[in-house]
Amino acid sequence: MSDPVESFEESVLRTFPETFEALEAQGILIPTVTLDRLKALLSTGQQAIVDQIMNLRPQDYGVNTPYAGDLEPVPADLVKVSGQQYTEHGVRKTLGEKYVPAHIFEAYVRMNEAFMAGHPKRKLLVVSCYRSPAYQVAVFINWLIEAYHGDIAKTIRHASPPNYSQHTIASKAAIDFKNVDGSPSNEHPEDFKDTVEYAWLRRHGGEFSFYESWPEDNEFGMRAEPWHWQYRS
Repeated sequence: MSDPVESFEESVLRTFPETFEALEAQGILIPTVTLDRLKALLSTGQQAIVDQIMNLRPQDYGVNTPYAGDLEPVPADLVKVSGQQYTEHGVRKTLGEKYVPAHIFEAYVRMNEAFMAGHPKRKLLVVSCYRSPAYQVAVFINWLIEAYHGDIAKTIRHASPPNYSQHTIASKAAIDFKNVDGSPSNEHPEDFKDTVEYAWLRRHGGEFSFYESWPEDNEFGMRAEPWHWQYRS
């Protein structure tokens, strides 16, 4: 077994934001992009980093994230969720398109209806659900660059490599929720734990097969994510 990767080639890493921005503008870098499609549009150096991320093991960095499962093809039954709106700092915003496996979407709809029955002016918004392995790599790279300045060990407590991510295995994909007030925000994501949505999910999420994966002080060493709930049938 090879030694853990300590860092990526910095000169190559710096090229990703511009590349990803261009691919997003072209409608290519979306949660359903395949690994072959993405790699075909990257430089040789970028492809090498993608391959390294695909092979990262959280355990090598002191994180005990469970193996999510062998990677699967992008499913054909994804439901596209669009037009979700929330208000943040008085500004009305609309979430981009999200993708949810059909069986998880059905459970989500039932759960959201139950939540809204007791909170008619509120809603559980889907800020993320299914991500292809290639898209998860892009998510990892974005956090690595923008939040953790190239530190793999810190990044891997926040964004998992594809084989360990609860977003890439469609049969049991997690949903990251947001409320209509924009929580969790990028500035203070931890505030979601103080919302009525979180309190309700803690009481009722299991009734719809959704479970909090990374609670405070979790045994896996992952950053607490009160908005992250995995579907487990």
